[in-house]
Amino acid sequence: MEWVFIVTKPSFINSASFLEKVFIFLNTASLLSVFSIFCLVPFIILYAFQHSKKVNSILGVIFSFFPTIILTSLILLMVDNFTYTVFKFGIVSSKGIIRILYAGAFTGLGFVINRKVLNFTKSIERNYLKNPNRYQKLILPFLAFFLSVCIALPIVFNSNAGSEEGIFPNRADLSKMPNIILITGDGIDASKLSLYGYEKDTTPFLKALSSQSLFAENAFSNAQGTVGSITSMLTGKYPADTRVLTTSDILRGDDAFQHLPAILKNYGYFTVQLSYSYYADAYNVNIQNGFNEANGRSPQKSRLDTYVASLLPANYYYFIQQVLSRVSDRLGHIFFLKDMANPYLQVTEAPEKFDDLQKLDYAISLLNKTEKPLFIHLHWMGTHGPKYHPDQQFFSAGQNPDIQEKFNANLYLDSILEFDRAVAIIFKELENRNLQDNSILIVASDHTQRWSLARLPLIIRFPHSEYSKIITENVQNMDIAPTLLDYLGIEQPSWMDGQSLLTNLIKNRPIFLMEIGRSSKDLANGEITYPEAKPPFFQFGKISVIICDRWYQLNLEKLTLTDGNINSRNGSCSNQKSDKTIAIALIVDHFRKYGFDTSSLNILETGK
Repeated sequence: MEWVFIVTKPSFINSASFLEKVFIFLNTASLLSVFSIFCLVPFIILYAFQHSKKVNSILGVIFSFFPTIILTSLILLMVDNFTYTVFKFGIVSSKGIIRILYAGAFTGLGFVINRKVLNFTKSIERNYLKNPNRYQKLILPFLAFFLSVCIALPIVFNSNAGSEEGIFPNRADLSKMPNIILITGDGIDASKLSLYGYEKDTTPFLKALSSQSLFAENAFSNAQGTVGSITSMLTGKYPADTRVLTTSDILRGDDAFQHLPAILKNYGYFTVQLSYSYYADAYNVNIQNGFNEANGRSPQKSRLDTYVASLLPANYYYFIQQVLSRVSDRLGHIFFLKDMANPYLQVTEAPEKFDDLQKLDYAISLLNKTEKPLFIHLHWMGTHGPKYHPDQQFFSAGQNPDIQEKFNANLYLDSILEFDRAVAIIFKELENRNLQDNSILIVASDHTQRWSLARLPLIIRFPHSEYSKIITENVQNMDIAPTLLDYLGIEQPSWMDGQSLLTNLIKNRPIFLMEIGRSSKDLANGEITYPEAKPPFFQFGKISVIICDRWYQLNLEKLTLTDGNINSRNGSCSNQKSDKTIAIALIVDHFRKYGFDTSSLNILETGK
């Protein structure tokens, strides 16, 4: 039933064939069975070499533990799926006495199932094992063969298995290895920053910092949402290349290993991500071998998990991971081991403050904890919305945040000011430790507020204020990774599509941005669902191309093209030609480059 639930909802598994979906189920069940047997090996040996009825009775209870806990946990998931789907309530929304009732029901159900398991195993022992006939003797060998096949086939035919070989640039000794701190604010419009000319002083520190930094006047995202944008930023690849745009997308094959964190880690950096664990998390997107630690999780703490991830295709590994996390989250909640947060409501409604300040404190503490150079990605959620909870109210003085409407303009400005203060705190701590000239500080944003086609902030402060200048050419978030590699003297790999901002930029370079099409929100739990990914463009609903000061957006479902001006863009667009015909040609070429079938766009190319 858990397999049916995940298969029938929008998820990473949607694009898989039916046969692959069936094998994902069989593979997971087989791995779970073999893992349980492996854990019981000492008790199986004890059972084989002694004949005490009392000891055998105790061993029988031990043997029954794994099937009991597995069945009880999966029934808990099945019931929770049902109540959420039909009645719009479940474990995530339970509090107080309701959590206790869930725990009691789980425990009681466990006792009932345990009795069933014990009776079943006794029946097997009595009817099959003591005096088996010729056919019954074949049951265990057949089961062993079946389990082996279900486990081995996906591993053997894992044609998309990622490998570090050939992924990294040529290894070289680095003459400089500064700390790299990448701070991304969620949903920040450049037009609301005094750094970019806004009349209210929302970013006093960033404005001062920009004078000693590489400052991009016209920076843009490559994806509408956080998941796609952060993935493009860290990989230096377009969403059309990685096929990652929404929370149901993951990196597959070599893409899972080809990214900036892996390169830096390979050169000796200690890499840490501090983001929102459900929406900008490296492990949820399947960034492999990149971060030493991401949101409190570390691959070093789970060698088995890392090993399984390296063996299995991404869909198989992610199904296992999702089932285990869904079980552990719910069991932890009903037994008061941890509170189960509702990530969808937090992101879509923002009813309470995010833990940005804790992430900031932890990032600062890392400066004293490791002798290795640091790469820290800190994603600041306080500017996300639709509601804002700044610690101090300046622009919104006199307004009550508890009764705010969505996307309150003044509270948004206060949240930007709080973000500015956070960057100031980071830089001050670097100065206090005399690290400001042995550190690179990057300030960027994943996308604009409410996903408009507009400019984003981007400033990079290098050691000793090197490369301090203003860039008026259009740049993109994908350029951050190549820029850092260029500064470090590391050759940019061929799979990285961005361009270093330290070089002569390609004049009038088109910027591509991917977007979703339609989406809907579950009013009960806030979960956003997207249409089923279908060829030829799958999860991509819209694509935009920005040419100098013009944007062109193609709706891939309706095949309609709209256009407009980039508001307040700074810089000249002399000798730059752009019209709908040029935009369509660029979009078609972009899709073709990454293997999409563009035949449905022929009608736009011909104009008929």
